[in-house]
Amino acid sequence: MKDIKCFMSPLRWATVLISLSLWGTTPAQAQTASPAARHIQSYYQQLLPTIQQAGRLSVRERDRRFTPAISSAFDLATMTRLAVGPSWSSFSGAQQAAVREAFARFIIADYASQVSDYSGESFVVEPQTSPEARGGGELVRTKLIQAGGRTVTINYLVRGGRVIDVYLNGTISDLATRRDEFASIIASGGADALIKRLRERTESLLAG
Repeated sequence: MKDIKCFMSPLRWATVLISLSLWGTTPAQAQTASPAARHIQSYYQQLLPTIQQAGRLSVRERDRRFTPAISSAFDLATMTRLAVGPSWSSFSGAQQAAVREAFARFIIADYASQVSDYSGESFVVEPQTSPEARGGGELVRTKLIQAGGRTVTINYLVRGGRVIDVYLNGTISDLATRRDEFASIIASGGADALIKRLRERTESLLAG
């Protein structure tokens, strides 16, 4: 059965930040940043204490500490439905609930497993957002500026005050990538196969 890969999550980039600021703003301008941009900045600020101690914490402990921030910042129920795609409507109510729980646990464990220590980079959040037709929300642009000057773009799609997708390198939808992978698992074994693989992968990540 097809394994579920762990992609380069936004937390992989967040864990190497050394400073967090609103992009190219004065303090007065930062105060007028969009609510969605402030939401992302607050999200990273909640993660910082754990990130700073990551080298001394087990994956399970990082997972435990990350859970409140990620569960609050991300609309994991909507993300689950979008990641599953058209097959979602064919699942029973019980299967949908089980997939939601398994997917949420997998996402948080995936992020927790990818944490590393600071290494001199900076992370900035652009204060103003733009409408995003693909998801009907606002796109929050963020940048990781690495020590050598290389810039990596991570954009967050925020709808209803919560994240519903992440675009790595500015354009690669995390959910679209997962949807392709999940479709193969569902085609071969249905919802139960997806639940099983998500749970197995989560336990494997937490054991690391």
